[in-house]
Amino acid sequence: EHSLTKIDVARRQLVTAIRLLFDEGDSVSVFSLAANAWEVTDVLCNKAGVVSFSNQTREHIQGGKDLKYDFINSPYRNFFKHADRDPEAVSPPLKDSDVDSLIFLAVEDYLRLQKKSPVELQVFQLWFMAIYTDKVSAESLSEINGAIQSTFPNMGSMQRTDRLAMGKKVLLNAQADQELLNDALTEHAT
Repeated sequence: EHSLTKIDVARRQLVTAIRLLFDEGDSVSVFSLAANAWEVTDVLCNKAGVVSFSNQTREHIQGGKDLKYDFINSPYRNFFKHADRDPEAVSPPLKDSDVDSLIFLAVEDYLRLQKKSPVELQVFQLWFMAIYTDKVSAESLSEINGAIQSTFPNMGSMQRTDRLAMGKKVLLNAQADQELLNDALTEHAT
């Protein structure tokens, strides 16, 4: 065993969150893992002077709201890990789009910080953009539309379970693709 760095921990939690998501695992666990990974990558991006997706997102938040406290820690993350102040509280339902968006935020920041990533992050990034085309800039969409259409065709018309199954199938293929695994932009998950 070797020592763990902060980025090692973030990468492992994010990879596990994506694998769990595509396996239709528990959304609370997926969200919690992704939130932990996001918080680490967000801080590391800021310390390294990286123009993170999180900071770009912060620029568009209205009304004095804070990305971390108002959209990630509340209402979900703190609810999932604390009971000291509010043992009888209940949480609003956790929406799939909130889980997906948090993972995407963490993936984008990780990619900008590291300039490479495990295949899980690469597959998730394309999967997310194939589904949430309204959240992707027209310029970015035009650059990757061919990859979306060949890898994740007709995602807009699919149900959630079918989208997740397709993500898992593409991920399994990517994990077996030696050319992709040997690419300089691909790193090992652990």
